[in-house]
Amino acid sequence: MTGATPMMQAADLLLSRTAAAIAARELSPVELTEACLGRAREIEPIVHAFVTLDDDGASRQALALSDELVRRGSRGPLHGIPVGIKDVIDVRGLPTRAGSRVPDAQPSKVDAPIVGRLRAAGAVIVGKTATHEFALGVTTPQSVNPWDPTRLPGGSSGGSAVAVAVGECLMALGTDTAGSVRIPSALCGVSGLKARQDALPMGGIVPVSRSMDSCGPIARSAEDLALVWEALTGGEVPARQVGIRVGVPRDWPEWVEPELRRMVTEAAGGLAATGGAVLEVDLAPFEAWNRPRGRVVVAEALEAHRRAGWYPARSELYGEEALSTLKAAERLSSADVAAARRELTGLVMGFCEALGGVDVIALPVTPGPAPARETGEPEPVRDARLTRELTPLCGPANACGLAAVAVPSGFSLEGLPMGMQFVAADEQTALAAALAHQKTTDFHERRPPLLATQAAPAGGGEEVPR
Repeated sequence: MTGATPMMQAADLLLSRTAAAIAARELSPVELTEACLGRAREIEPIVHAFVTLDDDGASRQALALSDELVRRGSRGPLHGIPVGIKDVIDVRGLPTRAGSRVPDAQPSKVDAPIVGRLRAAGAVIVGKTATHEFALGVTTPQSVNPWDPTRLPGGSSGGSAVAVAVGECLMALGTDTAGSVRIPSALCGVSGLKARQDALPMGGIVPVSRSMDSCGPIARSAEDLALVWEALTGGEVPARQVGIRVGVPRDWPEWVEPELRRMVTEAAGGLAATGGAVLEVDLAPFEAWNRPRGRVVVAEALEAHRRAGWYPARSELYGEEALSTLKAAERLSSADVAAARRELTGLVMGFCEALGGVDVIALPVTPGPAPARETGEPEPVRDARLTRELTPLCGPANACGLAAVAVPSGFSLEGLPMGMQFVAADEQTALAAALAHQKTTDFHERRPPLLATQAAPAGGGEEVPR
C-alpha cells in the first residue's frame, strides 16, 4: 500500500481506474470510502443527491473489505467501490420511502436481489439516493444539477446521477420506465445503462409499470458500466467494438435541437470509421408513442399502488403530482388501456423491424440540455409537460424491452452536458457501441464546475495512477 491518497482525487477517479488501484493495493476500500463520504459531507448540503447517508455502515463495510483484500484478494472490479442505491430499491437496514410520505419509515429487513448481487461483488453501500416521488416523473426537483444549479438534474433517478457526477459514490443504481436512468445521466454528464426488463432482478423494487420497468447502473463511463454489468451478471465485458452498424433516423423530429442531431450523426460516423456503417432507418414519429405508452404506464402504476394498499387509503400523504397521476389513471377505462396496448404493439413491431437491420440505433437522450428549474407553472403542470418533452426519445426502448446505454457526447452552447444513447437488442451490443464511442471522446472525463468551487483538501501522499 502506498501513502495516503488525497480524498478529492480518489473520489474523482473513474470506477475502472479505481478498481485497478484497489486490486494493486495502491488504494484501500477504507481510503476510497472515506474519500466519497468526505465529498458527501462537503457537497451534499448543496446538491441533495442522497436521502439517507449510512456513514457508519459504509465505514464498517469498507473496513471488512479492506481486511478481506489483504487476506484473500479482490472479489472483482466492485471490491470496495462505494455505490448509492435509488430510494425505490430495498437495502437491508434502511427505509425505502420512494421519495414519498406514503410508505412507512421502517427499515427494510432484506436487500433487494440486485443489492444482494452488489454486496456479493464487494460493493460498499453508502446510502439511498433521491428520486422523483414514486419514480412518477423526470425532474427529481429536490436535487441540484451540478453543472448549473438553475437547471433540473432529470429523473426519476436524479439523485443517483448527481451523486456519481460529484463523486459521492462511483456508481449508483437507478430504475428506468421511460428514461429514468438515461435522462438524468445525460443531463448530469455521466453514463447510464438501461437493462432489458428481465435482464436484472426486479424484486424488492417499488414498481411503476410492470411491463416497462427496468433497472441499471449509473457511472461515469461506458467502461465503468461494462465492469458493473460483468459483476452483476457474470457476463463478459463486450469485446467487439469494430464493424458496428449504426442506425440513425431518416426523419428527425423538429423539436430535437440541431446540436444534438449533429452530435449523433458525428458519433455514428465515428463508429462507421472503424469498419462499420451508418444506415438511415425509418421510425414512427416519436410523438406517436406518448399517448399509448403513457396510458399503459399510469394504468399499471395505479394497479401497483392499489395492490400495495397505498391508494386510495393514504391519498392525503401523496404529493400533488403523484396524486394527480393516479387520479388521471382512474379515469381510464379498461377499453382505453386495451386500445393503448394494441397501438403500442404496432409501434413496437415497427421499431424492432428497424433495429433488425442494424446493430444499434443511435439517438439523443433528450431533445436538448437540462431544462430550467423555475418556469412559473404549477408543479403538476410543469412536470407533466416535462415528462412529455423529455421522454419521447427514451420511451420506445422500454416499450420494446430493449437495452440502451446513455453516454455524455457533447456540450450545449451554455456549457451544459448533452447525451446520446445506443439502443440494442441486448446489453453487450449497446455497451460495445458506447465503449467504441468513448475511445474517441473525452466528455466522460470532464467534471461539473460545482466541484471547482469547493475548497480542495490539503495534498500529501502519492497519487493513484491514472
